[in-house]
Amino acid sequence: MMPRVANDDIAPLMGLSPWEYWHKAIADADAADWITVAAYGLAAWLSWRASTHARTDAARIEQYFWQVSAAALIALGINELLDLQALLTGLAKAHAQVNGWYEGRRQVQYVFVIALAVVAVAATALLIWWTRRMPNPIRWAMLGFASIGAFIVVRAASFHHIDDLLGSGWQAFNLGSIQEMAGIAIIGVSALVSAREAQRG
Repeated sequence: MMPRVANDDIAPLMGLSPWEYWHKAIADADAADWITVAAYGLAAWLSWRASTHARTDAARIEQYFWQVSAAALIALGINELLDLQALLTGLAKAHAQVNGWYEGRRQVQYVFVIALAVVAVAATALLIWWTRRMPNPIRWAMLGFASIGAFIVVRAASFHHIDDLLGSGWQAFNLGSIQEMAGIAIIGVSALVSAREAQRG
């Protein structure tokens, strides 16, 4: 989903309390937003279901993986609905204006995006190493999370030409939304396959 609140429209929202902002975000959610939230919820349920089938000592790490996956997907679904990234962007913008470094925000933005990308790459490398001996469904789920993570990093950059690229396509589900939904689908299918393999085993 692309942010429902543009950067130029953030200022009027700064007077809202978090509850009022979240209420407005929920009220402004369209069908595509709700479909994406439902997809996150379904993938979270499938991940939790996969964790309940990994009960042996040998599958303990698999159980933890799917439990963490379920929690992460729920958090991402909440963010999708409440549009928290727009709120954080607005707070950062307001802070920059108050403290006099708004004109140099691009440099701060570059540093933030680079730091976020480094953390994402390091976390992905760590998880790939951690899951190197695990079944293929978990490794495929990692690919799904990597797809979502890449989408988040690119969106964090918030450069206009990137926004234009991700926003191209069908209005309801643009290229950015398709990438996000693809990552969710990969995780959900991987969790489903993992649960079925555990039942057969």
